[in-house]
Amino acid sequence: MVVTGTGRSTGLLDLAARLVGEVGRFVDQRLELFKAELKQEATDVAKSLGRLAAGALGASAGAVLLLLALGLWVGDLVGSRPGGLAIVGGGLALGGGVLVLLAARSLGQRRLVPGTFGELRKDAEWIRHEV
Repeated sequence: MVVTGTGRSTGLLDLAARLVGEVGRFVDQRLELFKAELKQEATDVAKSLGRLAAGALGASAGAVLLLLALGLWVGDLVGSRPGGLAIVGGGLALGGGVLVLLAARSLGQRRLVPGTFGELRKDAEWIRHEV
């Protein structure tokens, strides 16, 4: 038996039960933090994708008209309207490909729930030093 500071004696089983309860609460808190961060990340990504889609739609409509005008102008310069449209189309395809690659790289580098992982690293360090 162990005597606590209050003079009460507590059995080893009681201490083990309290420890299991505390560990359970700790794990529950970590899971709740993880879920909350994951929900926030998903909300942020959804909002960003919505803004991206709306912006892309408006920009695309304007770009189509501008590129058509540019293609016709280049076509008049080179003496062939289909040739001018092909030159502008090729330049657009090249620029769009570069943007797609940059966006894919940016999404690939995004880390989910960094706060939870940071807290878990701190907890693991604490446990290593205390045990």
